Amino acid sequence: MTTVRTAPVRRPRTGSGATYARAVVDQLRMHATSPMAIFSTLAMPCVFAFVVHANATRGFSRHTTSDMAVGSAGIGMLDSIIVLVLFSMMGEKQWKTLYAALGSPGGLVPVVLGRLTGTAVQSLTALPGTLIVLGLLFGVDGGFDWTRWLVGGVLLAFATASMIGLLGFVVLRFPFSAGMTNGLTGLIMALSALIVPQSALPAPVRKVALIVPQSHVMAWIRGAGADQLPAAVGLTAVFCALVVVAVRRLEKTVRHDALPLEA
Repeated sequence: MTTVRTAPVRRPRTGSGATYARAVVDQLRMHATSPMAIFSTLAMPCVFAFVVHANATRGFSRHTTSDMAVGSAGIGMLDSIIVLVLFSMMGEKQWKTLYAALGSPGGLVPVVLGRLTGTAVQSLTALPGTLIVLGLLFGVDGGFDWTRWLVGGVLLAFATASMIGLLGFVVLRFPFSAGMTNGLTGLIMALSALIVPQSALPAPVRKVALIVPQSHVMAWIRGAGADQLPAAVGLTAVFCALVVVAVRRLEKTVRHDALPLEA
């Protein structure tokens, strides 16, 4: 009889780098087996792009611009990363792999960071996918900035994953609730300035958006100076550091208070 294995295999006493790499590969393999995951990554951003295009005012290009392409793709990235992080962390709990990871030299951090890296890479399918769809429907603007589209799109994916990494910690630390992500996509979408620039946000919201790395990426794509890039990269690193600190704190709680990790 042939046994089909669905859970990732991890040996307990391996280095952090190997654990991280396996977590990335596990995440990518899971995504590749689900065509609906790719379809969902493209469907939502294209719907938003249709709305933006239909309501474009006079003076704005009726073709696909670089900020429209990246902003639309960013919505798909955000929605995809939230779902993927949620289910990948739930999978780790259900597959009983977390205690083995906890006993390894790197602990849970390589697993969490590997999963986040995998989701960021997966979400990049939204970047060319939405551009192809929007290009076929509306054409590509003559002033389309390909460099900002590519560099900004990649930065946007990893910036988004770094923020949603905090959700991964919440899923590991607390019991799962079906409503724990309600409203999260809309809130982060607004703070990230994916559809409208920061200047269009209310003043209090604009101040909060300054700590969101995606908003700096979008500002650069819309023509702001290169100083937005170090801000975006720096804030992405800050959110990654917060994830690491939170996971280390979780490890300490598990060891000292016998907090159950696995479902």
